[in-house]
Amino acid sequence: MFQSPSTQHFQLVSTLTQIREEWQEAAGSSSLIEVEGNVGMLLADVINGVGLRHDERIQVLGADLFREMQGFLNSPAHN
Repeated sequence: MFQSPSTQHFQLVSTLTQIREEWQEAAGSSSLIEVEGNVGMLLADVINGVGLRHDERIQVLGADLFREMQGFLNSPAHN
């Protein structure tokens, strides 16, 4: 199914808004400017949110970070 650039733009803005809202919720009352965050998790949120393919996810994160994130996300504490 073909998506127009305006539809893709709207979906990207919606995805980034959702990611920001999730990070704000996790931060509680702290400003996101003041929150120390995990850059790897932020990148993972973005690439998952925009729906990158498996090979694109590896390219964006790099092979080492990709494997590290897979291990982290698949650990029993995060399932």
